Amino acid sequence: MVAALNTNQNAVQMVTYIGDHINDFLNDYKKNSESSFRNYRSSLNKVFKDLIKKSEYRYISKEDIENLTVSRLKDYFNSLHDELNEDDEPKYKNATINRHISVIKEFIRYLRNWDIISYDLDKLNLVKSLPDTREEIEMIPFDLAMEYADYFAKEEQGLEKSLIIKLATETALRASELLTVDWSNFTEVEDGVILKSNGHNKGKGNKEWIDKIDKELYEELLQLKEIGNTDKLFNLTYKQLRGMMDRGNNLLNKTGIDYSFHSFKKLAVTMCYLNNGNCIDTAMKKARHSNVNTTMRYLRLTNLNVTGIISAKMNTSEELYKTVSHELLLECLEEMRPEMLLLLNNKIKNKSSESDSL
Repeated sequence: MVAALNTNQNAVQMVTYIGDHINDFLNDYKKNSESSFRNYRSSLNKVFKDLIKKSEYRYISKEDIENLTVSRLKDYFNSLHDELNEDDEPKYKNATINRHISVIKEFIRYLRNWDIISYDLDKLNLVKSLPDTREEIEMIPFDLAMEYADYFAKEEQGLEKSLIIKLATETALRASELLTVDWSNFTEVEDGVILKSNGHNKGKGNKEWIDKIDKELYEELLQLKEIGNTDKLFNLTYKQLRGMMDRGNNLLNKTGIDYSFHSFKKLAVTMCYLNNGNCIDTAMKKARHSNVNTTMRYLRLTNLNVTGIISAKMNTSEELYKTVSHELLLECLEEMRPEMLLLLNNKIKNKSSESDSL
């Protein structure tokens, strides 16, 4: 154990470094298993680097470890769980995150039991391991997404919360990308508004991204300037978005599925696919995926409520909709998913425009 003096203009503070104790902790495992030693060292190195911003054990102090509060640890491991790779798949397996959780908890207990640090070990029980398997992120239904947007519009920073949901549903941008969007990313053109990345806010993997939105949505976004957001569009944090989704799932969601903010991207990609004649290439570009298999997983049939389509076709006349009454047809349309009605309305709008131009 090494004690050092850090001197500044106002005070002299004693810092207790614990590098020797870290090595002792790891060496206990090295005696029994070289593999366990490597895994424990890897986990500690990651947590120390990410949370303490130090990679050398000799510069880690007891105060650094005591500042790893339960709240900080929970937020950190939640962020690892939510982190995605360039193909929008989980970057870390739950088993890997659980190993990091187990190692840091065991290390804190080790230091506390040797009276090296002060820590409430009972609270460590609040940092829980994740399930053994990861459920795939689900697409949120369009009508529920808009219900979330309307509901959160009534909260503090409600305009930002409502519009970030709408922009996510429109563009398929990730939360990390949306939180850095500023007004310089927008360029008005004749038939809409181009939204394009630039040097400081490229996408995941430093990729360029580009999309196009309707001028009406852009007019809604301009309201953010009126409330003082003259630089970035959104002064929100990822933690706020996560809390927002948790509240929405508890208060509004009756599906039994816990949607995450990424569910809006899945909705955007799915609607792009359907709106463009089931074109997988267009959907892949919308999602900005580098692997078409990732896009294919986004477009699972279960997400579209389509099952047993061959059997359904065999037992239902393809001309049935032409033979029923107008009233029954309207009644059935009103019970269809909003996404399907949106596709129908867009088709009607396009056909009407073609007719008017003749």
